[in-house]
Amino acid sequence: MNRKQRRAMPLQRPGVDMHAGRALSVEAAGRLFGEAVRLQHQGKFNEAVRLYKQVLALTPNHAEVWNNLACVYLAQGKLKKARAGFERALVLMPELFDDFAGVRAMLVAVNPAIGEGMKRAGAAWPRRLPACDLLGPSGVAAIAGDSVLNHVLQATTVRDVELERLLTSIRLELLRTALDAAGDGVEDDVLGFCSALAKQCFINEYVFATTAEEAGQAEQLRLTLAEALAQDSEIPALWPTVAASYFPLHSLPDAQSLLDRRWPAALTDVLAQQVREPWEERQYRDLIPRLTVIDDDVSVLVRGQYEENPYPRWVHAASVAVPTTIDQYLGKQFSWASFRPLGSSSGIEVLVAGCGTGRHPIEVAQKYKDARVLAVDLSLTSLCYAKRKTPAPLAEKIKYAQADILKLGSTERTFDLIDAGGVLHHLAEPMAGWRVLLGLLRPGGFMRVGLYSELARRGVVAARAFILEQGYRPTAGDIRRCRQDLLNSPLTDVAKVGDFFSTSECRDLLFHIQESRLTIPDIKSFIVENDLNFIGFEFAPRIMQQYRDIFGGERFMRDLDRWHAFETEHPDTFFGMYQFWVQKS
Repeated sequence: MNRKQRRAMPLQRPGVDMHAGRALSVEAAGRLFGEAVRLQHQGKFNEAVRLYKQVLALTPNHAEVWNNLACVYLAQGKLKKARAGFERALVLMPELFDDFAGVRAMLVAVNPAIGEGMKRAGAAWPRRLPACDLLGPSGVAAIAGDSVLNHVLQATTVRDVELERLLTSIRLELLRTALDAAGDGVEDDVLGFCSALAKQCFINEYVFATTAEEAGQAEQLRLTLAEALAQDSEIPALWPTVAASYFPLHSLPDAQSLLDRRWPAALTDVLAQQVREPWEERQYRDLIPRLTVIDDDVSVLVRGQYEENPYPRWVHAASVAVPTTIDQYLGKQFSWASFRPLGSSSGIEVLVAGCGTGRHPIEVAQKYKDARVLAVDLSLTSLCYAKRKTPAPLAEKIKYAQADILKLGSTERTFDLIDAGGVLHHLAEPMAGWRVLLGLLRPGGFMRVGLYSELARRGVVAARAFILEQGYRPTAGDIRRCRQDLLNSPLTDVAKVGDFFSTSECRDLLFHIQESRLTIPDIKSFIVENDLNFIGFEFAPRIMQQYRDIFGGERFMRDLDRWHAFETEHPDTFFGMYQFWVQKS
């Protein structure tokens, strides 16, 4: 689900089993799924349920059906069934998380206590209310057993200010409970929720606000836990579970000894995330090849940032139904564009430049038929994360290496596709880096490029000026404080950016050591100068249609002058970045 497009609504993409990657027959899927969607829109819910269940009998892992069925159950007031359906859809289609506004709506719909708690937490902020005031007399128990909420907390970064504040308030109450004399006797549901919250805090790199008193209490819990480990004494499960929501457990002395004890399953999962997996990543450091030296001044600084804060700390890559060829993908995505087909029948060589923590090269390797991917990045820590997260079936298709793209010409390798979707704007001279990559692109090869827009980033520029004026540093503590100050300033729009909600992403967004921004005329000038074929911008259908309505159909979809005029009138068009495709002549 695209972050800006979907809400908790029927999905209308028939005929694909997203989990198993098998195409359903047109006759079965088109008829049953399409008819069920029609009945759902007409409010004939019982009939829609019957047909959706028939589709599930054919393909139990059809994510769209699970989502739509949950929507029907929700409309019928069957919250338990709706919750189960949404949870199944999220498991099968992780890209549903990309629209967190839709996820929030889903959470509130299946458990109104969450919505009420968010309102109360927001109204009281920065004061932290006790759970009974936020959620009613049952306190944390009102949401602790919510399987959808627990799944969301463990699977993606929470990207909503009100939900973040609710969770921050509850975290403090759990900390006080853990510091209580015994810290045990907690119900299984509550311990399970504590574990989900701890995993969320690790995913967002402890970006939640912390008061000075709260930080002192968390430090007290750290010392208590460290002492118990040193003395090999009994440790209530709640201690490490709550501690893990304030600091990573691998930072404890002798953290590995936690793995030797018997714990409830929920805590075992937290230990895997925060102790075992970081240890596994460290084992890859000496195994990843170094393709180039890194001695450019800016490259050294950028590498340092991503060594401290690998970006991003993702959990699930997007699912891919059926692999396609580049020619098929571009022909479908840009039906109006003319380009020379690659026509490769023996696989394609792909370079992902600036691969970060690996989510994108994994998706690329899954997306394109017979793709052999070289994924490079400045940061060895990021590459180790990527290596650990790469599924075993893709391990032979993706090779990770540390390299500076400015020096990749020395490798004497060439590629059919180069993906530079988020790296060039972090170079001192983006166009110089673009030229280097073009030198690695085979004749007729394709390049996908991402660049920051000067117009669309004006809010980020204002926030960066605020940060400079206030003297914030790119440390975890200052990033936490800065976020709260921005939310209390006229610059609150920055919280509309998804990257605002984790430490590494917020640092990348607002504290980056090197950021360049360009305009469409800058891009056009480079394309003309280097004799490239501009294929088109990647966009949500809504924006594409808006452009067509203004300029009259598809004749001008590749007209960069008109796109510049469109962006001037609609300066948030490229809010994320310019993302487009070109072909080398």
